[in-house]
Amino acid sequence: MKLNGIFILVALSVLFFSGCSNTTSAYYNSLALALEDRSAKLTVEDVKASKADLIQINAGERDTAVIALAYIDGDKYRWLSGDNVIFTMHHGFITQSEGLNADIIYTGNLINNPLALNPLTPHNWERIVDIEGIGYGLNVTSSWHVEGNLSREYIGYSVPLIKVVEKVKFADYSPFVNLNLDWENTYYFHQKSKTLLATTQRFSPEGDQYEMVYLSRIVREMGKQGGAL
Repeated sequence: MKLNGIFILVALSVLFFSGCSNTTSAYYNSLALALEDRSAKLTVEDVKASKADLIQINAGERDTAVIALAYIDGDKYRWLSGDNVIFTMHHGFITQSEGLNADIIYTGNLINNPLALNPLTPHNWERIVDIEGIGYGLNVTSSWHVEGNLSREYIGYSVPLIKVVEKVKFADYSPFVNLNLDWENTYYFHQKSKTLLATTQRFSPEGDQYEMVYLSRIVREMGKQGGAL
């Protein structure tokens, strides 16, 4: 994902029309970081210097990049990427996108999104999704469970985590043979605070997998916990 002049204009337009000067100021800082083209090499100091929250993202076979928090609408967070993609997330779950080859347009039944409840207890979640090129009103069911504790290294920190697995089953969406209708999404929470720090998700049987690491959250969390590099 590469930043370009068109993206900057689009991003700033979105921010100005949102009517939030603080968000606009914050996003200038994240743009400054991204423009240096070192998204895969951000340091703790870089992350601390950004006034906007940052997520490191890997999508399919693309290079690692960073997306920045543009604004918050209630419990939905909108993140902007350097190639003009907007991800809307509900408590960390991708519910909408803009700018992909096949966007997710709608996700229903968010009131029962386990990430908005208690994801560390078992859940079954049924929702309806609309995805470009796939279909509308499609049924998706998933079951959630805690797999266990582990540690992973992020930007120099060894982070103690709880791994939660979501087993997804996607409805048949065409009269032909449908592949990849079952997959797993994973969510990693800090063992003490239970804050979501990383996730691997896909929302479509034909789409990319998105591996996301909440860089700003990790730096804040490890600072509170006294984590050492």
